Amino acid sequence: MTTLAINFWAENITEEQRSDFMTAISHETALMNIQELDRQISSLEKKIEKGEEAESTTTPEELEALKVQLQSLKDEKTAQEESATETEEVYTLVVDTMSQKNADHFGNDKDVVRTVLRVLGTWDNSKLVKYAIIPAFKSPELYEALETIHVTSKAGEDGNLVMSKEVKQAYKSASQELERIIKVTFSLPFETPYTSKTRVKMTAEDKKLLNDCYIKGFKNKFSQDDSGKVSFSSRQLTKLVKEKKDKKTGEMKYDYSGLATTISNIVIKHYFA
Repeated sequence: MTTLAINFWAENITEEQRSDFMTAISHETALMNIQELDRQISSLEKKIEKGEEAESTTTPEELEALKVQLQSLKDEKTAQEESATETEEVYTLVVDTMSQKNADHFGNDKDVVRTVLRVLGTWDNSKLVKYAIIPAFKSPELYEALETIHVTSKAGEDGNLVMSKEVKQAYKSASQELERIIKVTFSLPFETPYTSKTRVKMTAEDKKLLNDCYIKGFKNKFSQDDSGKVSFSSRQLTKLVKEKKDKKTGEMKYDYSGLATTISNIVIKHYFA
């Protein structure tokens, strides 16, 4: 049986309890796999639907290959659903026990317990990390601070970041918000039969790493007029947070999954270190 060398096992944990904890991780891993498979199935179904249109250039052979791939994904989803069913009873016991309130009505938050299990369940599958945080992660405060530091800030002649008053405050705000997120999302303040207290603490290097990762790259956009003349239009940054305007309402919507993935990847080390 796979056992994780985490640093917050309960001091007197039994082998049965250790096994149950690992089973609970397996259950959350199965649920995350189902989420990812649902995404892949939906994407492939749209591709097949488009390929079946009369004007499509997709060949019959390519279409058949897509359908075979789709069936394989559906079979894998069925297997993951069976795994989730098999582990549900033990999983429920572990999560309920770890989130049980004490005599003073305090205890670990159930969502945090699930998040910890999910983060641990991503150790060998990076595709699942974006599903780890329960509930779905968002932090406008952290986003705005990182935007101030990396997008709207000014550069010096040598390419250095100009440390304006706004940028200095944004670094401070980002640090404080990140510490708040870690405290309420990834830390277990109460002991359980399976785990000791664990308070994840972000180091200065962790915070620097997050800042270093915020801008993932960029791409150039060009336009072409009626005469065929091509002009440079803009440079678009690829960031951990994606913005998209709703065409119907004009409202800006934000996808925090990239930021959530990076934070989870930074945190998981501290469960082992």
